[in-house]
Amino acid sequence: MKKVNGRIFRTAAFFIVVLFSSAFLYAASLKDSINQKLDKANKKATEVSEKINDKAKVVTDKIDETLGSPESKENVNSSIESTSQKVSKAAEDITPEQEYYIGRAVAANILSQTPLSQNNSSMELYLNKICQALVINSENPELYNGYHVALLEDNSLNAVSTPGGHILITKGLVKASESEDELAAVLAHEISHIQLKHATKSIKSARTADALVSIVGTTGTIATTGKKDVSSSFSNVADSITETIVESGYSKKSEYDADSNAVELLVAAGYNPEAMTQMLDMLDKKLGSANTGIGKTHPSPKLRKTAVKPAVKLNKNKVDASKASVREERYKKAMATLR
Repeated sequence: MKKVNGRIFRTAAFFIVVLFSSAFLYAASLKDSINQKLDKANKKATEVSEKINDKAKVVTDKIDETLGSPESKENVNSSIESTSQKVSKAAEDITPEQEYYIGRAVAANILSQTPLSQNNSSMELYLNKICQALVINSENPELYNGYHVALLEDNSLNAVSTPGGHILITKGLVKASESEDELAAVLAHEISHIQLKHATKSIKSARTADALVSIVGTTGTIATTGKKDVSSSFSNVADSITETIVESGYSKKSEYDADSNAVELLVAAGYNPEAMTQMLDMLDKKLGSANTGIGKTHPSPKLRKTAVKPAVKLNKNKVDASKASVREERYKKAMATLR
């Protein structure tokens, strides 16, 4: 009986050894198979990568051929990057005094084309009071020489602002308004351009970027430095910003940002934020397909309305509606003085 048990034990042990050996050999074989597949995958990935690199080289060569020599392409890229960095840095470093004098030069350029309205001092005073109500409740209530609103003798629908606090609004746009809140929406939009420094950030050319850097590098009272290079720099920057404001306009993003910020200014000053969409509805109705004034330099009122609606909806219940009648009375009295 003991001999039988011994044989059974040895037989079982033999089969266990064989089983484990087979399992080990299978595992080793499986590992080799996996490694082979990984090697094939890596090789395939390398081939694909090489093909992509070859395609990229063809594209790069084509760009080089279009622009000229590789050195030329490098110079173009360097110039673009340099301009962007210069403008960004200069816009950050420009002092309130420098900003004011640049803005004054831009305003002078605009006024050389469109004169100020005469005999409307009461209306200008009213517009400046609205402006002060908006800025005093903003995060940037003070500038080097303050915020100033002037009325232009122009029946088109337009309003512009320059760096440093100058806001110019046409008599035509004032007449087209239907409430003080709408006028406040127009002014809040222009104030936003000033506070967000859209004018200086709109500079694109390397030549004008250098000019802005030159201005930033000066010290003392900018208007009386007497330096020829500074005078030239002012001319370059003022002309570039004037062209943007009057002809090409800011980017859509800048205009949408100005509208959104304007809603916050309206609410902080107690104005109805829905005046922003009401003003845009008025512009949409009166402008039609006109390619002048606001219609020339801004996205369409419909696009602006779509973009600003969320901000208006978010803030429409944050103001006291009981003061609306007071504003309406002020508006009627001011409009009665407009000549």
